[in-house]
Amino acid sequence: MVKLFLVEDEVVMRDGIKKHIDWDKEEIEFVGEASDGEMAYPMILKEKPDILLTDIKMPFMDGLSLAELVRKELPEISIIILSGYDDFSYAQRAVSLGAVEYLLKPVAPSALLETIRSVKKKIEDSRARENDWSYEEKTEKREMDKNRLFGDLVMNSRPVSQCIEEGRNLNMNLAAESYRVILLYLSVEGEESDAFSETRNEFYRKLDRLCTLNEHAFCFDRSEDGFAIIVCGTGGENPPVPDKDLTALVKSFDNARYFIGTGICVKRLSELHKSYESAKRALSHRFFMPMDNVVDAGDSNSYGRESEKMDVDEVVATGENRKVLRKFLRSGAAEDTETVIDGMFDSIGKSNLRSLMFLTYITMDAYFEMVKFASELDIDTTVIDEKCGNINGVIRSITDIEKSKEYLTAYMSEVIARRDKTSKKKYNRMLHKVVDYIDENFSDSELSLNKAAAMANLSPNHFSAIFSNEMGATFIEYIISKRMEKAKELLKTTDLRSSEITYMVGYRDPHYFSHTFKKYTGMTAKEFRAGGGDAVSHKESGLGGKDGRNA
Repeated sequence: MVKLFLVEDEVVMRDGIKKHIDWDKEEIEFVGEASDGEMAYPMILKEKPDILLTDIKMPFMDGLSLAELVRKELPEISIIILSGYDDFSYAQRAVSLGAVEYLLKPVAPSALLETIRSVKKKIEDSRARENDWSYEEKTEKREMDKNRLFGDLVMNSRPVSQCIEEGRNLNMNLAAESYRVILLYLSVEGEESDAFSETRNEFYRKLDRLCTLNEHAFCFDRSEDGFAIIVCGTGGENPPVPDKDLTALVKSFDNARYFIGTGICVKRLSELHKSYESAKRALSHRFFMPMDNVVDAGDSNSYGRESEKMDVDEVVATGENRKVLRKFLRSGAAEDTETVIDGMFDSIGKSNLRSLMFLTYITMDAYFEMVKFASELDIDTTVIDEKCGNINGVIRSITDIEKSKEYLTAYMSEVIARRDKTSKKKYNRMLHKVVDYIDENFSDSELSLNKAAAMANLSPNHFSAIFSNEMGATFIEYIISKRMEKAKELLKTTDLRSSEITYMVGYRDPHYFSHTFKKYTGMTAKEFRAGGGDAVSHKESGLGGKDGRNA
């Protein structure tokens, strides 16, 4: 829906426009009003309307000054100027500032409405010309840029000034007095952690919207690791933990469960990695605590469960450790192994671990559970045994809990490393099947990132990252390259009109096809057909893939 903001200092005029147009009927969202430019400016930046309807002559800040400021921040906005001055110089300056319409007061309500309708149609036509491909291309690139920024922030691998600038380009104001990282793991009944899911995609869209409304929170999709949120603190206060908002959002989805790990508060953006590491440790408790829990890294009392009263019979009967190990081995990260092993032993209780026999039993039980998991993935455990030590020798050498932890942590790390290697091979096989499908069906106008991700049974963000790493181009770039190469071939070898070629290569709008073709080749289709395309190569477009699949 198109959004409109009104700035008019005359109350009667402002109320007349606001109240006498049926905005719902016109399918226009009236997002705000103000009596002068100074009041309007921050409201406009927040609401980001598509249309700005403003008077020229106003106190504090006039309409032309407002238009100039707004145009710098929102270059795509359509500005309609209302003026009581029949002076060409005003109209000339309005046009230079990008105003699409200049109306003289008094203006008839019907004429104003007709103008608004006309501007709305132009906006919708422009969106239609861009179509889903342009939107998907921008969305895919933005998500990749966001994830790259998040990685740089939590690894502290780029200068703070660069991160702040990159954040500004992504509409994220990272300049703050304090910071906190929150990690959220979402579990949907019957679905794998990173499987393609409309529920998961819808959750991320709503989470992003929730953070946008907050203004000081920014969310990131971490694929199989869940979601991350950076919360910024202002006004001398520590960043809040919006756990109630987050849990309410999860509960709005059927069969969805959550686990939230909140990191410590840090005062510098360069220290964000500390908050992230502590949030990861807190989140890792999901492997030995029930779901629908919030663990705060700054609160030692929220870690684990009090279990000093447990005895050997109870532990053996429940098989709690096996459940923890099985869950972690399926989806845990190697860097979390130490935390999980610590939590597993803590859940048993210190009194139980004073018995060397019991400690031996726990160690052997964990070892056999890891071997069982490895065998299911056809992982050769003899190599791991050689590296970490034979279990028989290890058992004889165990004298305390620390040696047991050290052995199990090392063994689990090796199993997970080999699990990830197996998964990568699986992803590569899956990816090339999808690429083969794309190569045969790139002219299908319904082909999309979501559809390809569903074929791979991965979330769109994870699929996009794997595709880009393997192919050397984003998913959208790869399909555009296939379509443009086919279009070039048809232009050179047939007499088909450009409009006919448009549909043959998967586009629905000849205008958008022409725009993309010129962007890709540097010339129009007519110029290319006339012979100008002989010197253009695919590599010059910058969209070549690693494996040479691109024509």
